[in-house]
Amino acid sequence: MSADILKLSPSETYEFVTAALSLKQVAYIAGPPAIGKSQVVHQVADDANALMIDLRLSQMLSEDMTGLPERDEKRGKAIYLPFDTFPLEGDPIPDGYSGWLLFLDELSSATEEVLAAAYSIILDRMVGGKKLHPKCLVVAAGNRASDSAIARELPDTLITRMLPCEMKVSSKDWLYWADNHPKKNEAVVDFIRKDPKMLYAPTKAKERKELETYATPRGWEKVFAHVNLHEKKTKVEEEGVDAAGVPTGQKVMSGEAISPMIFNLMAAAVGPMAARSFKEEYDENIQLPYPWEIAQSPASSRIPGAGVAKARLMNDISKFFMESDSQTRDNLLIYVNRVGGEYSELFLNEIKGNLKETPSDQRLLTETAQRLNIDPLLGTAPKGGSSSGSNPF
Repeated sequence: MSADILKLSPSETYEFVTAALSLKQVAYIAGPPAIGKSQVVHQVADDANALMIDLRLSQMLSEDMTGLPERDEKRGKAIYLPFDTFPLEGDPIPDGYSGWLLFLDELSSATEEVLAAAYSIILDRMVGGKKLHPKCLVVAAGNRASDSAIARELPDTLITRMLPCEMKVSSKDWLYWADNHPKKNEAVVDFIRKDPKMLYAPTKAKERKELETYATPRGWEKVFAHVNLHEKKTKVEEEGVDAAGVPTGQKVMSGEAISPMIFNLMAAAVGPMAARSFKEEYDENIQLPYPWEIAQSPASSRIPGAGVAKARLMNDISKFFMESDSQTRDNLLIYVNRVGGEYSELFLNEIKGNLKETPSDQRLLTETAQRLNIDPLLGTAPKGGSSSGSNPF
């Protein structure tokens, strides 16, 4: 594919395909493997109330496309008898659907003979000499020649019969999709939200070892299942207690670090590097103190070592801060000062985002900044991290 080809995010690709179909034209989606091209087309079919016919052309023979020859008894000539894969003129529309969406996937991996058969479908809407049903939509997709040894550049005669675009990875689109996924895992979604570069981190094919995987949107969807399985086996609800062991009346979820077997599954899905980064953050996060624990023991509550864990904790504390009384807020600020540095600033920014322009809210913001020793002009705080337990005020 040329470097000048139209490059679209998944949501833009969805709109592109939908617009092309409304004009009875065939969109072709190119792009690297495992980024969600098929999911976009499935979403188009769902929203169009179309029955999806997913054809993997790399696995097909030309006769699968054109049909098998048979004798026309009246004319004494041979004709082609298409398979029932394809909806033809006169076929009844399936109950509950408005039509069909014929998805010609892996087009760039098809044989010459299958490509030739695809010409008729894409240009003339013909299969074995018979016309496709007028309620049958057609979309095509495939990998780029640079992505795979079995994919190749498509001939101009085919490209010019379609509307080509290249789909690119979008962490924003993926996060929106993941937030609405029925089997999502919050820890995985939070990990990608904090480090979007981990969503898609391919290595060059020539530099990869045999069977070596890397982070892809498809791989992270598999990790949902891996972490859900881990948490199903290890997470339990317990009665919360403070540092002195006194019940707090709050229910808390406790868990365990990612096991070696779950790590191996994740590494197979997104590669060892991405899996290790996720495991380190996950294992750190399950040890985070709860904000109410911090409020009761601000000078001795544990400070996490990982930056992402500190950032998550600042977010949690800021929400608890806004719902607390003045004494609880004072204790929370003792702990935030112990963490210090950029995390104090992050905490203050979280607080600021939840305050209004009223005099009382602005006074609270000013007092909080002073308690955290944050310069009002430079927005900088002294480095923290002391575990001595001494009150810095």
